[in-house]
Amino acid sequence: MGIYSEMIRKDLRMKPSYTDCWVMPPSDDFNPMATYRTPYCGVSVGPLMSGEIEYSVSPLEYGYPDELNALVREIIEKVRDTYRREGGRLDRDSVMGMARSMVVDRLDEIKGLYPDSNIEHLVDDICAIVYRYSVGSGIFEILLTDPHIEDIYVDAPCDSNAIYVTLNGVKGVNSHIRCRTNLMAESHEISNLIHILKRHSGLRFSQSNPVLETDVPEFDARATIIGYPMSPLGDAVAIRKHSVRPWTLSRLIYGGAIDPKAAGILSFLVDNRSTLLICGPRGAGKTSLLSALMMENRKETRQLVIEDTPELNCEQMRKVGYKVQSILVDDRIGGDQQSRTDEALRVSLRMGESSIVLGEVRGEEARTLYQSMRAGRAGSSVMGTIHGDSAESVYMRVVNDMGVTPDAFMATDVVVTVGTVRDRFSGRLIRRMNEMVCTGKTPGEFIDISDTAKLTESPLMLRLMRTSQMGKRETGKEIAARGMMRSLLAEAGKIDESYLGPEWILIANEILSENIDSNTAEGVTAILRKRIGIKELN
Repeated sequence: MGIYSEMIRKDLRMKPSYTDCWVMPPSDDFNPMATYRTPYCGVSVGPLMSGEIEYSVSPLEYGYPDELNALVREIIEKVRDTYRREGGRLDRDSVMGMARSMVVDRLDEIKGLYPDSNIEHLVDDICAIVYRYSVGSGIFEILLTDPHIEDIYVDAPCDSNAIYVTLNGVKGVNSHIRCRTNLMAESHEISNLIHILKRHSGLRFSQSNPVLETDVPEFDARATIIGYPMSPLGDAVAIRKHSVRPWTLSRLIYGGAIDPKAAGILSFLVDNRSTLLICGPRGAGKTSLLSALMMENRKETRQLVIEDTPELNCEQMRKVGYKVQSILVDDRIGGDQQSRTDEALRVSLRMGESSIVLGEVRGEEARTLYQSMRAGRAGSSVMGTIHGDSAESVYMRVVNDMGVTPDAFMATDVVVTVGTVRDRFSGRLIRRMNEMVCTGKTPGEFIDISDTAKLTESPLMLRLMRTSQMGKRETGKEIAARGMMRSLLAEAGKIDESYLGPEWILIANEILSENIDSNTAEGVTAILRKRIGIKELN
């Protein structure tokens, strides 16, 4: 009898009647290493004895008493029935406005069920729940509003597999953690998400079109759904969120992904119109570093950004004053992926003096890019990401697979390799810059420029010193100042994360341009320290 009771207890699940996702209690061996709250739930993250990391959520509605959830269900059904009969707008404000009027009508009942609660907050929470489970994204909205979540996965069959997520930045740690959640979605929950995505995008999803790729409405995220027959066991979901926090070099220092010295070198290279390729595997932080390097362009520099999926922080950059023109290459444009990207690149080269940013270099467009760089038509700096695990592997891929000649590849100034390493104690995957090299005098030759002595003697730096009319001393002072200033902002970010944002990169660059000729690196950094004005900062 004891064994049977234990089996029942371990399979315990719970959910309100109006939801289609089960919440399971934390495992017996769950040991939280971090806890925090999001707008709709409490979150605990911690390791299990099995070696997995568990992401345990406690949505507000799953803790309501049955009487209150019965009332919420009635309001949800009433909202659905109203829209079925009368139609109307399905946006959040409209639905929550209707829900609020219905909730206010039942206010006396709600006060009776929760007499000691903050009634205004409770009404707001109930309205959000009504939206979420009437026309919203259900449990996926709860996950998508967690700023630490980067990816959400549901493998087929969905009703037999827990939802998985990847996290970053938990407790400020630059770790890429794959977690099993305590959530298990029913097939109706997945069908509801697919219906929302189809309605938003206008794209087809059926047995003859078993792949759906589109943005997730309301959230800065991209979803990929595969169905039968491509997925024999049913629908499977992958959602990638775009970062809500703009990436900067100071934020990467803060997270341990790069060191201040490397940040200073990269900042100097971008400011001096270098060509950079960032390589690494999926999830290693290529796009994060590319976003950070875009912030190192001068405010007045026009940046043309070519992407097939919006991942770079273009809108956030525009809000703080950068000049950014997005060029989106997607299925609504004719041709295959590579030809569309190649055409977008050709168009960008005709749009005048600009810094060109390629979300990902894949194939056909590489030849156009290198021809333009060699002819000087690319204008300012050129930056992009490419798959590869080292500069040598990138060289081999570009030359052998993409058809770029070895001499043409020499138009690449710098290749930066990022990757993940597993912490031997915690088991977490830590993102880190592994390599920073420039091209040498002969094709296929690379020089490690993370070494200061090799950096100042490299063909790249000798050329930059000629074009900038600076000597070794002035160049070294500027690189040191850039690195020290970004390190100072990373330290300030421990007290207030706003110092990690792009606004302070602009302030640092402004101070540098006004004072570098008459000050040491320490002197310029002291000016920034005074501007920050945090007394507790060491």
